[in-house]
Amino acid sequence: MSAQTDPGYFFMPNHIILIGASEQPYSLGERVLSNLLSTPFQGKITPVNPRHHTIAGLPAYTSLNKIPGSADLIIAVTPPDSYDTLLKTCRKKQLRHIILIQDWDSLSAAELHTAETAIRKHHGDHLNITACTTAGIQIPSLGLNISTHDEYAAGYTAILTGDAAVSRQIDTILKKLHQGISRHISLNYGISPITSSDWLNRFGHSLHTKTAVLHHNPEEDQRKLFSAIRQFTRHTPLILHITYRTTETDRAVLHSLARHCNFLISFNADDLEAALRAQLSDLPPLSRLDILSDTPAEWLHAHAPKNLTLHFPNLPHHIHNGHLTGTPTPSICHDIASRQLAHPDTQAVLTILSPSGHEDYKKTARALIRLSEQTAKPLLVSSPFSDDITHFGTPTQAIRTLSYRNTAAALKQAQLDIAPPQPCRLKTPQPQNIKKALETANLSLLAESLYLPPYRSSTHNAVQFQFDSHPIYGNILTVRYAGQTTAALPPFTTQDSLHIAQFAELEDPRTLNQFLHTLTTLSNHNLHIGKITLNLNGGQYNTDFDLKAPETHNAPGRKTTSKTVQTLEHAAAKMQSAAQYLKHKNPTASEFLRHTSEAAAELIGSKTATDKKTPNVLPPYPEAHPKILSLKNNMTVTVSPLLPEDAEAKQKFIRKLSPEARYTRFMTHTNELPEGTLARLCNPDYYCEAAWTARDNNDNIVAVVRHSRLNRNECEFGITLAENMRGSGLAQKMMELIIQTAAQQGYLSMSADILKTNTPMIKLAEKSGFTLKESDTEKNLYRAYLHLVPDKTTTKTNKNLRTNHKIP
Repeated sequence: MSAQTDPGYFFMPNHIILIGASEQPYSLGERVLSNLLSTPFQGKITPVNPRHHTIAGLPAYTSLNKIPGSADLIIAVTPPDSYDTLLKTCRKKQLRHIILIQDWDSLSAAELHTAETAIRKHHGDHLNITACTTAGIQIPSLGLNISTHDEYAAGYTAILTGDAAVSRQIDTILKKLHQGISRHISLNYGISPITSSDWLNRFGHSLHTKTAVLHHNPEEDQRKLFSAIRQFTRHTPLILHITYRTTETDRAVLHSLARHCNFLISFNADDLEAALRAQLSDLPPLSRLDILSDTPAEWLHAHAPKNLTLHFPNLPHHIHNGHLTGTPTPSICHDIASRQLAHPDTQAVLTILSPSGHEDYKKTARALIRLSEQTAKPLLVSSPFSDDITHFGTPTQAIRTLSYRNTAAALKQAQLDIAPPQPCRLKTPQPQNIKKALETANLSLLAESLYLPPYRSSTHNAVQFQFDSHPIYGNILTVRYAGQTTAALPPFTTQDSLHIAQFAELEDPRTLNQFLHTLTTLSNHNLHIGKITLNLNGGQYNTDFDLKAPETHNAPGRKTTSKTVQTLEHAAAKMQSAAQYLKHKNPTASEFLRHTSEAAAELIGSKTATDKKTPNVLPPYPEAHPKILSLKNNMTVTVSPLLPEDAEAKQKFIRKLSPEARYTRFMTHTNELPEGTLARLCNPDYYCEAAWTARDNNDNIVAVVRHSRLNRNECEFGITLAENMRGSGLAQKMMELIIQTAAQQGYLSMSADILKTNTPMIKLAEKSGFTLKESDTEKNLYRAYLHLVPDKTTTKTNKNLRTNHKIP
């Protein structure tokens, strides 16, 4: 799969129009223009100001209408009351990309409402609107600074935030580490229709980026966001930075998503610094760290993470439990550190120098830092003079950094782990039986219909499994054991079962496996019956329920008209905007307005709040249509989505193929798929990818078809067919299925590379409507293209699904 190309209008603009450019000192237009002019940007800058024909020596235009030709990017720093006319002009002149930069916190409630109205009115296929904070956009490699902030240093970290203060905080940390940025954008998460997930997809794969920091926005579409994160982390490490208040459950869910999507999490500035050190340095993962300190340091045991063992060596006359006794000179410290590094059991050494007035103190720090540059094994230095990425101000920062490094390695390995097959004898609940139990409110019957342990209300438990709905992430399963909490998200896999069984120290996971299978079935059928609790006490399981409350409706006698609803909604929105505006100037008034607006919203009717269900953050497995296919050879096959648990069956299918068939599919000589490749192929992201299997009557896989994301508009397909299925018509039917799925996900085109010697695949592509062209890179390949046309019979729900899946 080729990497997504950078959008030229943003990452390589040749012509930028600045609406609202000014020479008035310290105005928004002057600061943005001054920063643009003070950097080595080589493109053309055209200022627009209604009162001046030149700005800062550049030819200026009095309006956007008068500028001839086109531009790659429009930057607007004008007040919100100009937005409607400005955006209308952009659409008329076919200027597709505009970025609004504003000090949003200084605007009144009315100005915010004006801005939001204009943005909602004009944003769409013909005009992409991004609302930025004053931190704006910076790309140091292009000498591009479109912001009011000072120029950030060039480096290898991409930053995407929703607050100018967070951008400044990250830049401060990077400067401390002598690092810089590759790309930066700061959005107004509350207003910008182009979200952080959209921009993360636009970032794509860049050789200038070694890691990325994403400021988490819990208000946007979480399924779309974490799909974008998962796609991004396939080529670039990412840190998800959390700045809002989180509960223990929130953190458990985020760690579960980290295992699924492969990202680090930081909850404060110290975490973020350690995570950045771990990602930007060349430190290897370690299981043991040797401590050498000029003061007793066994107190560090309290800070030791689960994934790192601290070792405090002893050496007669020199070291006692890691403590360098006496007053060690620079040469002695150098000698002891060298000998400890040479020890065969040593993986890395942390030397700790406490502040001291001794004259040799600085010399010792410099000697150890110099030694660290010459050794194969990591030598970490903690001292007040440490200012490099592997030299630390405190020993706890060093330990936290190594813990993050180990976590990053474990998360990367988790993406390569193969899910074991699903255990046999799992019973699938039937929706009609569940509904019958709910209608009678018979909890014992409900537990029986769900194939769960008997119902019994219980308060004390050794292990508690609780399935409930989260306001941000949809259905979640939390597990509490020994004062700790972990979480998993549907659809559950056997890897989730292994993780939970290990966490809760379960000897027999059969009840857990059935519980997870039941919960996945409920999620697949969109059945939310309320909170389900599975308790384990003394080796005995029991089930408890907190059923979902009945739907609430307007009270008798109260009739809420649509006009009243609109009026109340508008009033509530205005009061919320006013509360946000007064948050810092008058907290008491802000809190009053916030509560008043919430009360007004409740007048609309409580059904709005109770009926709305948060979608699950991980996409469900799609339904195959049709599920049973009758073929020309009188065989029937069962079609279903490829699951992580199908890895063993898929590998068996690959091994049975002829060498020629394996070569034409994977374009390399192989007898089987490497484990990492097999794990990745069996874990498609069903938000923007899909894979289907066809199985014969013996449950053997006889065909696999898939599509994978190339960029926001194009996907790539692949198909593999068993030898005995050729000529049966199965390949054509499977191709039709994957084309339909790709169109539903919003892709505009599908493509693939096909060997010129692969005659059956060439015929299949042509029969499916693909156009074949000579490959631009390989002489022995054709490049097949298909324009995807939306299915006219698709329901309104699927149309909305396509809209949500399409990434601008």
